[in-house]
Amino acid sequence: MLQFALYASIKCMQLRRKLFLVLSMMAMLPLLFLLFGVIERVERDLQSRTASELHKTLAKMGQEILALMDTQRSLAEGVAKVPLVQEFGEALQSGDAELIEQKMNQLAVFFLNYQSTVPSIQAIRFTDVRGHTMVKVKEGRLLPAKLQNTSGNNFIEDIAYKPFFQHAIKTNKNVIVSDFERGKVAGEVDFCPAMVRYTVPIRDQVDTLEGLLTINMWGRRVDDTVQAALGGYPGKAYIAEINTDAERDGIYLYHENPDWRFANQLGTGYRLSSELGTAVWKQIKESGTHGMVRGSDNRLFYYRKLSLYDDRATQWLLMIETDTATVLAPVAALRHWIGYLLVGALILSILGARWAASRLARPVHDLAQIITRYADGDRQARYLANRTDEIGSAGRAFNYLSDSLERANRDRERAEQAAHQSERLAAIGQLAAGIGHEINNPLMNIMSLANLVEGSLPEGEQQAKNDLRALQSEGRRCARIVQGILNFARENQPRYQRFDFSQLIDDTVALFQHRIKASDLHVRVSVSRALFMEGDANQLQQVLVNVLLNAIQASPRNSSIGINAELADGMVRFELLDEGSGLSSHAEANVFNPFFTTKPEGTGTGLGLSVSYGIVKKHGGRITLENRAGGGVRVVIILPAVVPAKIAPTAGAAPQALETSGVG
Repeated sequence: MLQFALYASIKCMQLRRKLFLVLSMMAMLPLLFLLFGVIERVERDLQSRTASELHKTLAKMGQEILALMDTQRSLAEGVAKVPLVQEFGEALQSGDAELIEQKMNQLAVFFLNYQSTVPSIQAIRFTDVRGHTMVKVKEGRLLPAKLQNTSGNNFIEDIAYKPFFQHAIKTNKNVIVSDFERGKVAGEVDFCPAMVRYTVPIRDQVDTLEGLLTINMWGRRVDDTVQAALGGYPGKAYIAEINTDAERDGIYLYHENPDWRFANQLGTGYRLSSELGTAVWKQIKESGTHGMVRGSDNRLFYYRKLSLYDDRATQWLLMIETDTATVLAPVAALRHWIGYLLVGALILSILGARWAASRLARPVHDLAQIITRYADGDRQARYLANRTDEIGSAGRAFNYLSDSLERANRDRERAEQAAHQSERLAAIGQLAAGIGHEINNPLMNIMSLANLVEGSLPEGEQQAKNDLRALQSEGRRCARIVQGILNFARENQPRYQRFDFSQLIDDTVALFQHRIKASDLHVRVSVSRALFMEGDANQLQQVLVNVLLNAIQASPRNSSIGINAELADGMVRFELLDEGSGLSSHAEANVFNPFFTTKPEGTGTGLGLSVSYGIVKKHGGRITLENRAGGGVRVVIILPAVVPAKIAPTAGAAPQALETSGVG
């Protein structure tokens, strides 16, 4: 024993030395290779990948801005085609002051309503060819007309001096897009927030200019587009303008600091051209559609040019600023960590060798214990460790084997239960047939004699007559129970015919429509139409009546009953869901047994679901009842759409009466 322990100790020491050498080499060699060979390559790849991602971001930003401008341009064109706009232009041409006033009022109401539905509109106006604004709605209010032209028509303001109006009068474009700028009303000191004006010439049928429709769109959508495209990237985004006009060339259209924007209007010196320097700005203007330039302090500027106007050479410059330190930050941190890891690798290899020598066999031992527990009867024993090695694969294979065995056991138990159920039903059916016939004849005699005795009693024997009537009522109830027993015992074979199962569902629900309304229930039917199948429609309706009646009786007021049916893989699947209290474990186990019922005494025979079970079985299908997780019962009936070959169709079988007794 001592020799064996010594031998094991020596082997353990050898294992630790081997593991120490292996783990040390595995840990340090890759780190040395990373430190001296890979970092430079990673830096180049990182810079290239960053450039690619930022150019994609800029391209996406440009596409979204183009889409935004196209949408707004289309909106202006659509408003220009509105009949009220056209009619107002024609009224101006006619010179009829009364007609002009009428159409002006109508157009003002339309502008107010339209702006309320499109909040991105800052203002919308109609201007005649002389530059007189006849109708204008600004920021949700109609501006009053304070001036009068030589024709005697009232107007709001004269914008003939504004560049965008002068440009729109001279061009033949369908839509004239203004520069992106801040607006300013004559006489006011402060500028409005940024906007873009879309002007559409209004012409008559002979192409005579009648006026101009101008829509001012807020520029906030441009800000939102830039911020959304940039996402959480730590760089800065800009939009500047490349323009032959020195006043606008290099100005910021978007900057994170709003005070830096529109230097030409605000009189500030904040321009991207000044920030980058004359040489770099010239390089960008003369370059292609996209690229990258370096600024001072290792600043990197990735840019893309965007052409938005088809009547002038003005371009938008979309730009994202970052720096070398930000781009290479992951690599810089990696350099420091590799040095620390080289030191830590030596320590970890020693500790790892000791740990691995003592722990190497533990996963195998744990798996063996789990298999032993399962073999000893613990059917819940499973391998739970989340390992990706061979031990983990063996554990998952054991779990798969255990689950397969459990499923096979459950299937076998269900098959045995179904066989026992069929045997019980057959035996009870034979017994019920004999008892039913033996009871039925004397019962009929009793009821007949009671009727005769009632008729022979004199008028004064009212109490006796009442007793005899009660006796007859109870006899009729017994007769119904006996009839149910006979129906249950009768071996009626299905009469197979092709019919629409979805129509059968609708007809069955219609039978109980009054009772459904009286019980304050809501029945939701979701059925794939044209569920054609082969079967005995009368017998299958008896099944539907039984399960639907049970659901109605079990459902509380103001609850819902769901009915779903579909045809898939040659099988018709019917599902009924109620929101009742569900079944007890005892009821769930005996629900298909004859004469078992959960209803109050005298309200059911307990044969409805037994009869339904037999009908479904004769059709080659299956029926199950189970409690729902949220409360209530789920009934599932699965039937073959075509008669199985093992079931020989028989003709001429009489349809069974609708027996509605059941569990509920």
